[in-house]
Amino acid sequence: MMKIPKSEVVKFVTKSVLHKRTANSQKELTELVNEQLKKVDSAYSISGKRLRDIISSMKEVKIGIEIKKGKTPGKCPACKSSLKKAYSRNLKGRKVLQKLKCHKCGYSGHDGKWLPRKYKFWI
Repeated sequence: MMKIPKSEVVKFVTKSVLHKRTANSQKELTELVNEQLKKVDSAYSISGKRLRDIISSMKEVKIGIEIKKGKTPGKCPACKSSLKKAYSRNLKGRKVLQKLKCHKCGYSGHDGKWLPRKYKFWI
């Protein structure tokens, strides 16, 4: 039976993993963290989404986000916080969304590229 680790345990394990190396994707980090969690308790397991949600509240962990074209999100696609929108005017004088920025996790979308494609995590 799988057990869900408490967020404090996940934070501790994540910091120890990221002090040793950078994770170049969410999948890679999830595998590294799960490997270490199994050493704490063999029944522990965590999903990539829950891990990313926990990490977004950790100030010491940096998150890099590569973006791709897609539909404009209402909330931050990385951490679900509110986004600050920056507009400009086109040649016809219409207001056009130029940039989205999250102050919590550092996500930034621009020029029609709004969706996360790949994450990178480091300390």
